[in-house]
Amino acid sequence: MKFFTGSSIARVVAIILAACCLLPIFAQRRITPVKPKTNKVMTAKENDAKIAELKRQGLVMVGDTILPDTVAAMLNDTLKITRMKYPLLTSVTIGANVWDPVMRLLGQKYGGIDFSAELSLWNRIFPIVELGIGAANNKPDEKNYTYKGNMALYGKIGCSYNFKYNNKPDYMALVGFRLGYSNFKYSINDISIDNGYWQENSTLNISDLKSHALWGELAVAMHIKLYKNWSAGWTVKYHFLFNYKSNPSGDPWYIPGYGTRGSAISAAMSIYYTLPLNTDKWPSDDEEKNVYTGEPIDAPASGSRPVVIPGPGSR
Repeated sequence: MKFFTGSSIARVVAIILAACCLLPIFAQRRITPVKPKTNKVMTAKENDAKIAELKRQGLVMVGDTILPDTVAAMLNDTLKITRMKYPLLTSVTIGANVWDPVMRLLGQKYGGIDFSAELSLWNRIFPIVELGIGAANNKPDEKNYTYKGNMALYGKIGCSYNFKYNNKPDYMALVGFRLGYSNFKYSINDISIDNGYWQENSTLNISDLKSHALWGELAVAMHIKLYKNWSAGWTVKYHFLFNYKSNPSGDPWYIPGYGTRGSAISAAMSIYYTLPLNTDKWPSDDEEKNVYTGEPIDAPASGSRPVVIPGPGSR
């Protein structure tokens, strides 16, 4: 008994082949359906509404990424404004170096006092001028004479660079160079001469020897605010002579503004008064805020600090 004819068998085979071809297509569509494109640029009103909804849910949006507000807050704690832009003319500072007067009271045999005026440019570059007076009166140990340097003027001109320019001027770390010059007189007195033949001692004085000197200084300084416009500064200087006038009767032992000729390092301690300029152009405290939250960098963390970033986004 025949159940299938030749034509019916051909139809069954055709149906099976068609099913085998179409089945993977339908299966693929069920596994990875095509998602219609829904991204679009939101209006400012829609963006504000989305931010408000995220805030209500304890979420924030950083760019196109949605994060819990606690995670975003921790990330944002490391972000701050990295540049504090000051005006060209930031301040004028007047200073007095009190190191030598203090050291003279403690027994130092030379020194004086000097005053400085410096201009702050962008809180970064500090041209400076220094004027002072210095003298010496010393009898070296185991020597047979007394060195006396007359009171003389000296001047310096130079410039410093503030490595903490990106902070408030209350604290500064400076490195600079100075060029100094002094024209001075000195005497070598009470020179004791022992005449062995006549068994007599005589004394000789060599007065009003003239000299001048030109030198350079490398200075490293730190300034710290004390109260309002008053601050203090400490400086360590390495100096080197370019030239000085020598005398046949004896070279100068002390050079006003430089120090003793045989020493290359000196120090200074100064008191400063600063007159701010163009304060309306100074960066305000409000600018030192978290880039996203708008809260001060040093403010204590709050329970929820949503990031508000206006502009286009995705929904």
